[in-house]
Amino acid sequence: MQQQDADQQAMQQQQQEQQAAVAQAEQQEQQQQAAQATGGPRRGGTLQHSWFEDPQGGFDPHIGITGGDALGYWVHIYDRLLGFDDQARVIPMLASAIEIPDDVTYLFTMREGAIFQDGAPVDANAVQLNMERIRDVKDLAGGTRNRGGIQYADFFEATDDATWKLVNGEPFGPTLAFFQQFPGTGLLISPEHFDTAVTNPVGAGHLKHVVHEPGERWVGERWDGYWDNDNVHLDGFVQNIIPDQNTAWNAFLNGDIDIDAPTGGVNSDLQAELEADGMKVIRGTAQTWTQTWFNLNPNAPTGDLPFNAFRDPRMRHAYNRALDRQAINEVAWEGLGAPSRAPVSVESWALAKDANYYPGHDLQVAHELMDAAGYGDGIEGIHLSYIAEFQTVVTEPVNSQMRNAGMEMEYIKGTEAEIIPRLLATQDWTIGTLSWESPFDPDPVLRPSFEGLQNWMYGSPEGGPRTGRASTADYPNDQVLANLNATEQLVWDAAVPASQDDRVPLYEKVWEAEEEHMWFPYIAQWPANWVAQPHVENFEIIPFFGFPKGMSFKGIWFNNV
Repeated sequence: MQQQDADQQAMQQQQQEQQAAVAQAEQQEQQQQAAQATGGPRRGGTLQHSWFEDPQGGFDPHIGITGGDALGYWVHIYDRLLGFDDQARVIPMLASAIEIPDDVTYLFTMREGAIFQDGAPVDANAVQLNMERIRDVKDLAGGTRNRGGIQYADFFEATDDATWKLVNGEPFGPTLAFFQQFPGTGLLISPEHFDTAVTNPVGAGHLKHVVHEPGERWVGERWDGYWDNDNVHLDGFVQNIIPDQNTAWNAFLNGDIDIDAPTGGVNSDLQAELEADGMKVIRGTAQTWTQTWFNLNPNAPTGDLPFNAFRDPRMRHAYNRALDRQAINEVAWEGLGAPSRAPVSVESWALAKDANYYPGHDLQVAHELMDAAGYGDGIEGIHLSYIAEFQTVVTEPVNSQMRNAGMEMEYIKGTEAEIIPRLLATQDWTIGTLSWESPFDPDPVLRPSFEGLQNWMYGSPEGGPRTGRASTADYPNDQVLANLNATEQLVWDAAVPASQDDRVPLYEKVWEAEEEHMWFPYIAQWPANWVAQPHVENFEIIPFFGFPKGMSFKGIWFNNV
């Protein structure tokens, strides 16, 4: 690590946190004054929102895989077993209480009177049927992303109508995090509607599915049977599907959208301008980041385009040295985001505030490393990225910085549905810069990341991607695979203790291994910037998550109805 880089970035982060805290305090004071002036929450109104794409996997949260589907749609239709407070601690939702009598047993007490939108009870029997389905189905990528909460279960059962019991085969500290997150294990579908959930979802959330018009909008309406309707004030929600962020922002400025976020974020000048017009602005750090994937398949083509050049650790370190994370942050978001410091959120409880495990930008060192790896004249390859503009504002400058270092990568953009299968095949690409998110615990991202690298290591097995894990027994001379396996074991070790405090020093070993191997260097954490029309009240940000409270619906009310 370079201590000077770490100190500078820590100071910048501290300044950003202080500015955000002051702005947040002023925002909350203004909202409280507005609520007092308007007499408190009012009932009525339909919130117009925008989203960048249709649900890529439909409305079934057990087989879907994208955060976009979850945040844009599922969180409104389905409630989770467990929620989170402003510090990401577990709070009840459909489970009214959680008890952990020993380090492998979890007892979920179900909320009395909670029902699904078809009138069926949300009881322990419904949980059991949901968990059996999650256990047995594959997600749309052929994986098990949504199985995390039960992945180490010896057994689970409904002990009676009110209590669902989960017993792990070994201690696994992040268990409850999977029941909080989305995608995740805790989103419950009414069992009678498992087979039709992709197109006709029935959950126990605050909005009932009305209609989905592909490419146009999704409409949900307030459901009178919702268990927490005291905190639901609006009558409806329209998710307007607008792929171009500038178009969406212009729709907001024209008054057609109630809540939106501008391209590039909200700097101080824009915030002052918007607030002068009566708009409401919230800012923070999002729990989404852009990270790197390398093609580590030794069987990938190695001709004119050496797709697997980054199997050499010197090339991975050269790539990291080519990155100027703060410059990317400035170009993408005018400095409102945060340079990554380890393969985890910059705000994670598992990462010390002053720690930085990514040595800083140094083109000379990058060139020396490339020369030592046999690529002193540079390399060509293919760089995969998602196509949405809020993704490309990061990945385009990454591509430019690689070119500056002699890594001439053809920049190929596509939807998640187009890019993910190509990524999994580990054939005709060199590097990918894609987003991921996990506000609750490091494990739900780290574990599948290391599993994925080993599942894809030798390309697509006969049964397709993810059907065969590369084994050190089968490939005893593959040092890359051996090092991956050893780092993955550190991730497993860090997941054992139930206490977060006990896990912190174990994660330090994971970060040190990333510093040594550069398996998937994180690039930058996204900023969170949201703006609401003057009539929107109770508009606040989730501090650790960077998304509006109530997922832009629950708790919000209009002062003009």
